[in-house]
Amino acid sequence: MVAFLLTNALLLALLGWWLRRAYRLAPSELQPWLLPALGWRLVVTVAAAYWPSMDAQHASAQGQNIAARLMAHPVAALAQLQQSYFYYRPTGPGEPVYRWSQTLFFDKLIALLNLLSGGSLWLNAFYFSMGCFVGCWSLVAVLRRVLPQAPLPAALLAFLLWPTVLWWSAGLNKETVLIGTGTGLLALALPLLYRQVAQPWPSWLSLAGRLLALGVLAWVMTRVRYFFTLPLLGGLLALAAMQATIRQGWLGRGWVAQAGGLLLGLVLLLGLAKALGGEQMTEAYFVREVNLNYHHGLVTSGGRPSIAYASWEPTVAGLLALSPLAVVETLVRPWPGESPVPLYVGAGLENALLALLVGWALWGVVRGRPGPLPAGLVLVLVLYCLLLAAFTGLSTPNLGTLNRYRSVLLPWLLWLVLSSVMTRDRAAGSSAES
Repeated sequence: MVAFLLTNALLLALLGWWLRRAYRLAPSELQPWLLPALGWRLVVTVAAAYWPSMDAQHASAQGQNIAARLMAHPVAALAQLQQSYFYYRPTGPGEPVYRWSQTLFFDKLIALLNLLSGGSLWLNAFYFSMGCFVGCWSLVAVLRRVLPQAPLPAALLAFLLWPTVLWWSAGLNKETVLIGTGTGLLALALPLLYRQVAQPWPSWLSLAGRLLALGVLAWVMTRVRYFFTLPLLGGLLALAAMQATIRQGWLGRGWVAQAGGLLLGLVLLLGLAKALGGEQMTEAYFVREVNLNYHHGLVTSGGRPSIAYASWEPTVAGLLALSPLAVVETLVRPWPGESPVPLYVGAGLENALLALLVGWALWGVVRGRPGPLPAGLVLVLVLYCLLLAAFTGLSTPNLGTLNRYRSVLLPWLLWLVLSSVMTRDRAAGSSAES
């Protein structure tokens, strides 16, 4: 009991130190938002822990069973963590599972946290949520420093205040880890990608630490849900290569030149991934997984509103043909009035607002006003959102699960469209005043 109290007191002290440091290092216009954003996340975290999802309850139980085995045999803890079994009780044999199971890896993360939290679902939800908050706040602060032309309210809303993003990233969900690690990756990478020419490079020690942190975050994110992670990692690597060629003067700074350079880099990276990635990077594996998840989602929807494709064909060509429709379904379902259930009503209203914002941003692009963000970064994030939306819409017909999975791409999409819309509104207001 004493060790439990001391350990958690140390973790809370570490969080307090980080909060003070984050406040001190944040731009002055961002500092007043630290405590309100933290308070809002804590409120949502309490609600998420009080009403945990079935997946959260299952992960918590699995984590407790694995932690019990680690504590019973501490000498064999490393070997235990490398085993691939689901355990339905603290002792006895387990059920063999696929070695690269993403669910099992997530359960092991909770098991390790259980060694510190004593198996408390409330404490686990708190620590997961605070880890996600660290990533989101760090990214918003970095965006303000590296891209000062981008409107601050857009980043605040997208990463720190949007209700559904907070709800799905405030408890024992994979989405909490995916959003936290994804924002952490960008927070570490953007200062290097968009370093000013006159700005000195960080010291070798600082650079090594940054690269190590990037590697750890990328590994965790990949192991939790690699179909959601690889497009982001590939996009960042292609963006890094593109930025290097621009600095050398080998590539122009226009949208067309950057789009061509990015696509070339992504094609080369995709070829490398297919050559080295094994079965998980083959078309056959991808099609099989999508097909299995799609039919499982239809069966478990239980008569509730769901996505059903009349021309479903489990082939590469068939999935590509349905991808545009899947993107739309991901962004607009459930639509307003589709179901009287309160959760569906709320989701429908959010989707209506999201569709309005996306349409508004696209209208600006058509008129030649794409917004203030760097072309390369916009292209990477747009492609990332489209790929995730297509994959989610194809593999997740259950609208409740769809809404949860979509929360991973939602902050990035919101930041893009809000940055475009708010910049145009600000420019229009300045013109009217003058």
